Order: sequence, then C-alpha cells, then structure tokens
Amino acid sequence: MKISTFIRIVLVSLFVVVPMRRTMALTVSPAKIEISADPGTTVSGEFLVVNEEGGIKTFYTSSENFEAQGETGTPSFVPGEKDLASWTKVISEVTLGKGEQRKIPFTISVPNGAEAGGHFAAIFLSTIPPANSSNQVSVGSKIGILLLLRVSGPLKEGGGLLEFSTENNKHFYTSLPVLFSYRFQNSGNDRVKPNGTLKIKNSLWLTSYEGSGNPSEGNILPGSVRKFSLEWKKNETSGDPVGFMGALKNEWKNFAFGFYTAHLDLQYGSTPDTASLSTTFFVLPWHVLLIGLGILIVLLFIFSRIVKRYNRWIIEKSRSAL
Repeated sequence: MKISTFIRIVLVSLFVVVPMRRTMALTVSPAKIEISADPGTTVSGEFLVVNEEGGIKTFYTSSENFEAQGETGTPSFVPGEKDLASWTKVISEVTLGKGEQRKIPFTISVPNGAEAGGHFAAIFLSTIPPANSSNQVSVGSKIGILLLLRVSGPLKEGGGLLEFSTENNKHFYTSLPVLFSYRFQNSGNDRVKPNGTLKIKNSLWLTSYEGSGNPSEGNILPGSVRKFSLEWKKNETSGDPVGFMGALKNEWKNFAFGFYTAHLDLQYGSTPDTASLSTTFFVLPWHVLLIGLGILIVLLFIFSRIVKRYNRWIIEKSRSAL
C-alpha cells in the first residue's frame, strides 16, 4: 500500500461519520441508498443536501469505496480508483446559500462483466477540495451518503450465526438491563442483513421479553464478520448505581427475578436460511429481596404481638366472665 493511500485512509477514519448525520452544519439525506442494476446498464438516483451554516458555502464531492473494518460494522474507506466509486458520477461541487437545499443527482454506470453481488461506496461532501494527485491528501471533515449496489447475476450466499451470549459471558445479574451480543459471518459475495427476534423466557417458560434481533438493521459485508449488540431493559438508567440505595432504586425500576433463557432466531439471505442459538442467565435482585425480607420480619413481629395481645384479651375476658 502506498504511503499516501495509507495516510488518506487514516485521515478519513478520523474525520468521517457514517451513517451520516448533521456535521459542518450540513445535512445530507438519506444516509444510505440501496440500488440494484444489471451489468452494462446505468442507474440514477439523488440525495438532498441542506446548508445550515451562515452565508454561502461551497461543498466539493468525492467518491470512495468502502469495506468492513473489524467486527463493529464501521466502514473502512479507500480511494475510488476502481469498482463502484469509479462507476459513480456526480457534480464536482455545489454552492448553497444559508438555509438553501438542493437535490443532487448521480449516476452509476455498471460495466459489462461486472462481478455479481455487492459493491459498496460513499459519496462525500466536504468544504475542502479533493486532492489533485495521489501524492496529495485532503484534510477536513466529511459528510456523505452510503451507496449499496447489488449487481445481478449468480449470487453466492453463505455464512451464519457464529455465537450468541450475554455480554462478556456474564450469567449473574442483580437487575436489568441485560446485554447480549452475537457474531454473524458472511462468506458470500453480497451483503446480508439478518432479521429475526430475541425472545426471553422466565423460569415458568413464559415470555418476559420479545424484540428485534437486528434493531439497527445493520448489514454484514461480504467476507466479513460483524458483532451485533442487543439489550433487554425496562427503564433507562443513569450510569452505575452508587451505594446500597442506588442499587435498590435501580433494581426496583428494572426488576427481574429468577432463571431466564434467551433465544435468538434469525433469518437471512434470499432463500431465506435460518439460524438459532440460546443462552441462559440468572437475575437475583438481592437489595430488593433484603428490604422485602426485613419488611416481612417486621410485619410478622407486629402480627405476632397483635395475636398475643388478642389471646391475652380473650383469656382475661373469659376469666372475668366466671
């Protein structure tokens, strides 16, 4: 890899935010466009940009391919010298006044013989003009939109669910939330977006919770593994509880008790295929139980005193009646 290419990748990783939200007081939407096309055809689309800075601003466009970086789902951008970035055409710059918005068209010309499956790129907008040569690097914050292209043809689908567990394999909790994670592998040649449910059953085998197995609707790029995080909670918490009373309050707001089994059931691919795994954990809200036990002891003590007084009253009344 050339030094200039490596520096460009590092700088983009430092300054880019995807999915794209508001930054540089510039709004771009949508954050992601999914397109299908045949080899040898041209497809078109558009996206909206809104200048929310003061005064007139000029934004410069550029295109870069991206691939998976680690298992977090964070894309790694590379210069657009080939593949989808080089197939994408968009105006080189756009000038907008304060509050002005404009729809920006783009085209993707898929060459004959393009490999079937997924191709991925991003169109960026920046206040810094793009570099004029491979020996130059543009430094600045960028905002943009992801392009997910599927080229028709024979698709290879493969992979599946590698593992599912509570976060860090923790199996004992004093309250909710309970965090889960699973790793999904895509060994095919197109992106995969698993869908399904996380279902949690209690000791009586009744459903305590049911939610999406992919709430972020994240994709796994070809030849990569992605880690997804899930959560079972009832109420928001403000950080780690402090002291006994903090733990007691948290357990009361997010109460759960007993042995639980979490089932993850996913569907993926065009067929679709299915994958399922389960894990178990135990919740013991001992702060709440301790207070409950204390209250119960006090109530039993009061009740026993009342019973004794009542019995004495009955005995004294019986004696006086003789």
